[in-house]
Amino acid sequence: MSTSVPRATGPYHIMMWCCGAFSAITFGLMSVLVTLDVLLRNLNIDLIPASVEITEYMLMIATFIAAPWLLYQGGHIRIDVVVNVLPRSLQRLLGLLSNALGFFVCGVLAWQSWTVLQDSHHQGSVVFKELIFPEWWLSLPLLIGSALLTLEFLRRLFNDFSRNEVA
Repeated sequence: MSTSVPRATGPYHIMMWCCGAFSAITFGLMSVLVTLDVLLRNLNIDLIPASVEITEYMLMIATFIAAPWLLYQGGHIRIDVVVNVLPRSLQRLLGLLSNALGFFVCGVLAWQSWTVLQDSHHQGSVVFKELIFPEWWLSLPLLIGSALLTLEFLRRLFNDFSRNEVA
C-alpha cells in the first residue's frame, strides 16, 4: 500500500489543493469569529447574534470539503498496526479492498446526498433559525465532499491496478 503524498500537477491536483486551502481558510475565519464573539459577549455587546449558528455551518462545510484533500494527501486516519506485519501481497490486497469499500460507501453517500438535496429543493424547505435560507444548501457540502471522496477512491483504485499491486 502506498502512502506517499501525490506530487502531481494538473486540474485534479489544483482542485484538491483548493479543497484544502478553502477548508484551512474557513477554519481560520471560524477561529476569528469565535474569538470576536467571546470578546464582544464579555463586553456585553451582541453584535453578531448568529455567530454560533454561522460557526456550526462553517465547521460542517470545512470538514466535508477537507476530507477529499486529506485522503488525497494520505493524511486520513489509518490503523495499520496489524497490516504492517502481514505479507506484502496481503497488504496490497487489503489496500485494494479498503479503497473499493471507500469508493462504494462514498458513492452511496454522494447519491443519498443528491437525493436529499433534490427532495429538500422540491419541497421548498427552509432553515428558520437566526439565519433563514433554503434547507438544500446544507446538503451541498456533504454532496461535494462525498462526490470528491468517491472520485479520489476511484483514482486510488486505478493507481493500484495500473501499478500491478494486486497479488
